[in-house]
Amino acid sequence: MENIENEMNYQKLIYEESLKQTELIEKQAKNSKIQTIIVSGLMLVVAVALLVLSVQVGGVLEQANSAIDEITVLTTELNTILEESQITELLNNANALIEESGDALTKALEDVDEALGTVSQIDIETLNSAIADLQKVIQPLAKLFGR
Repeated sequence: MENIENEMNYQKLIYEESLKQTELIEKQAKNSKIQTIIVSGLMLVVAVALLVLSVQVGGVLEQANSAIDEITVLTTELNTILEESQITELLNNANALIEESGDALTKALEDVDEALGTVSQIDIETLNSAIADLQKVIQPLAKLFGR
């Protein structure tokens, strides 16, 4: 009988332990559910944030593409204007004109210098004397013609 009683106590003890284990498993299952809900909520928040961010990035990329297209158009127009205006040829012609003008100015200044040299060689006193002599000769002819 004692064996039976010991056996019953042992089975009772096993039963109580299995109830405790069942309670612990149920708590673990409940905690797992809570953890799963929290992680799912966080993943949902991250997914929404990524979606909003991708929409904003898409808008920024659209604006960047639009700006790049406008820059391309402006660059093309500028190249066309430069090609049509032939600025390089115009600048080369301007340089040639400036060089020619400089050469002509140098020649003119040399001619003026030469003329001044010639004028400075004239003897003023002899010139005045010649003018006076010419005046003496012309006065009688002027009187003859009535002037």
